[in-house]
Amino acid sequence: MSSSGTPHRDGGRRMAVAVLAVLALVGAALLVFALTSQVGAPPEPELRGGPEASDDGGAGEAPDADPADGDRSDGGASPSQEPDTGVAAPAENDASRETAQPSVAALPASEPTGVRIDAIGVDEQVFPIGLGQDGELLAPRGEQADLAAWFDGSPTPGETGPAVIEGHVTWGGEPSVFFELGALAPGDRIEVDREDGSVAVFEVYDTARYPKDEFPTVGVYGRTDGPELRLITCGGDLGADGHHLDNTVVSARLIES
Repeated sequence: MSSSGTPHRDGGRRMAVAVLAVLALVGAALLVFALTSQVGAPPEPELRGGPEASDDGGAGEAPDADPADGDRSDGGASPSQEPDTGVAAPAENDASRETAQPSVAALPASEPTGVRIDAIGVDEQVFPIGLGQDGELLAPRGEQADLAAWFDGSPTPGETGPAVIEGHVTWGGEPSVFFELGALAPGDRIEVDREDGSVAVFEVYDTARYPKDEFPTVGVYGRTDGPELRLITCGGDLGADGHHLDNTVVSARLIES
């Protein structure tokens, strides 16, 4: 009786070993996939505004905006939605703010066609974008999702005033055009190609991050004494809905034309 049960026990052990081996292989494969598919964290500049930050940022109140920012780890808003970057639209009657006197003459109007930022390896096309039905600044989507977008309600880059260009930090779970934007520092240069063949060269003077409910509307869209540039993307942690909680804003002044 005892010898007749041995083959069954040996078969059971062999089956268990085989199952464990298969599970180990599957687990290893999943681990490799997870490690190779991680995006990593984008550079995060200083946070201004909010209860855990200083009080030197967040000028002006942003109007209500759709919370969808298109930068979720699952690829952003569904195709039926018009995603935006959670960037507030310009408020009416924004007051002027103190700026340095311009050292370079302003350029005539000409829409941007491309942007290059050697410091973070950006060399991408730029296309115009407007506001949604609810007044929010829309964001790149579809085939243009990884491009930079110039807000067509702002001056063209090189004209007097703040030209606004936005882009995603991630799209579809992968780094997008402005993934490294938060790494820009004062002195870095931004070149913007214009439709008339000229190139407007800007120098960064400020990079900061703001909670989306304290977006510095006046600081971004308010009138300036000379030609300036604002680059905007999402940043910070992801909220429960999968959207970034902050915006990264880079400010620059025209130095060559």
